[in-house]
Amino acid sequence: MLKGTIYLQGDKSISHRVLILASISKGTSKIYNLSKSDDVKRTINILRSCGITIKTINNTTFVNCKKNKLEATKKRFYCGNSGSTARFMLGFLPSQGISGTLYGDKSLSKRPMQRIIRPLKEMNIQINSKNNTLPITFTASKPKAYKHKLKIPSAQVKTALIFAALHNDSPSFITDPFKTRDHTERLLKYIGYNRKGYARFDLKNFKYSVAGDISSAAFLITAAILIPNSNITLKNILYNKTRSGYISILKKMGANIRISRKKIQCNEPICNMQIKYTKNLNSINLYQDDIITMIDEIPAFALLASFAKGTSKITDAIELRYKETDRIKAIAYNLKKFGINIREHNSGFTITGPNNLHNTNIKDFGDHRIAMMCEIAKLTINYKEIKSKKLQKKINVSFPEFYKILENLYV
Repeated sequence: MLKGTIYLQGDKSISHRVLILASISKGTSKIYNLSKSDDVKRTINILRSCGITIKTINNTTFVNCKKNKLEATKKRFYCGNSGSTARFMLGFLPSQGISGTLYGDKSLSKRPMQRIIRPLKEMNIQINSKNNTLPITFTASKPKAYKHKLKIPSAQVKTALIFAALHNDSPSFITDPFKTRDHTERLLKYIGYNRKGYARFDLKNFKYSVAGDISSAAFLITAAILIPNSNITLKNILYNKTRSGYISILKKMGANIRISRKKIQCNEPICNMQIKYTKNLNSINLYQDDIITMIDEIPAFALLASFAKGTSKITDAIELRYKETDRIKAIAYNLKKFGINIREHNSGFTITGPNNLHNTNIKDFGDHRIAMMCEIAKLTINYKEIKSKKLQKKINVSFPEFYKILENLYV
């Protein structure tokens, strides 16, 4: 069983954003509890190569740009597996007067970038890509005022456009009918931005404390619900309604979760969560509005639905095919290997349960969240089967303390 109290590293999604805005603030900004994931390290490395000083002492990260503008010391910028880094930097770097090429690992190089290339070009950002994938070359550009309504539910696209718009004196208006994660808007408001639309403003240094990562927490929460006699508490976890869809769904399925000490920290809702083993789970159907608020947690949900009584179905989740891998395919492949009754559809899958899992060899598809889903599945069978050195490197992309936390919780 799993028992104990956990403080998680900062939310990865917020960490990218706060680093980028701190890099163009006047003076030294202090960020507490920044994510130590490999994805965030890619953003840090690119900012450092543009003249930003970033250093971490204990749990505090200091960010400072001593020059009046960013100046790159190289022309090629490596994004690793980080889609957030790639898309954010496409809006940020050229509008900062920097030219160069963004490239990534094998997985990221397959991910579609047309969704961000097209609107950025319409903003006068000079971009060149042969296949609308990485590598992408860009040149220093002066963004123009722009009005855009999101065509797909992508907070990465929205944020990239906002970062570009912040370097034009005339405001741009970015409309999000899907209500995707709103960390960029909340962060801007927190540091003093109060204009209509998005335009250049005088950004002073600030202090920011990053809430615990709710997407990483999802795998620990799933494990505690599925492993008999488990009882864990997560402290200071992000509880933003655009990211807490998985918690709402779990409650509807009958999971034993108690939320306490809700408050606002740096304009983001946070809370404590107590999660206990739940013997009887109900099946549930998910649709687009559900999926938008839990897009990163779908692998964890799929595993949990495998233990629920009845049939659970996900539809309108075509976006999962364009994540770090084709997650619909990867989820179905691995859960079938565990002996789970799952059928893959074009925009989702159907799971009928409850199922009895058996141990098997898995295929992570180069995806950190698929790797964690499979490790939690093995944990429900036999604790000794987990802790793979091979998977640790993959999981470091988002949750480097994954194995250490499980080891400390296991009784």
